[in-house]
Amino acid sequence: MYEEEKDNHYVFSEHFDRQFLEELYAGDTESAAEVFQASLVQIVEEMKLADEKVAEGDIAGVRKIYHKIKPLFGYMGLLSVQDFVQHFEDQCRDSVLMSDVQIAYDNIKEIIRGALSLAREEQLKLNEYNNRRA
Repeated sequence: MYEEEKDNHYVFSEHFDRQFLEELYAGDTESAAEVFQASLVQIVEEMKLADEKVAEGDIAGVRKIYHKIKPLFGYMGLLSVQDFVQHFEDQCRDSVLMSDVQIAYDNIKEIIRGALSLAREEQLKLNEYNNRRA
């Protein structure tokens, strides 16, 4: 039996807010897998755009991108990452120059890289679980 399967019920990995995800998806693992996949794609695309905005020194543009991706971490049960993104967004709002938040930007990118890795892994587990049930 797979670790994520208990009494024929999918259990999200410990890195995620399990209670939140169980309430959000109510056992609909197909929807959860779709949301994880779509969120991953969008976050990766937006992060590329954010890098372009950083290179341009467009701090307002960076803040808007992070505002846009923030809820996606919530849909994946990564609420602590969502909080980090909010904090970074606040720093961008309070700063004038990109250089003022460059270290914070580098840090949030590392946090997001780790979160994306966890989310990809979970999305694969969801797909495997759904395929076994099909």
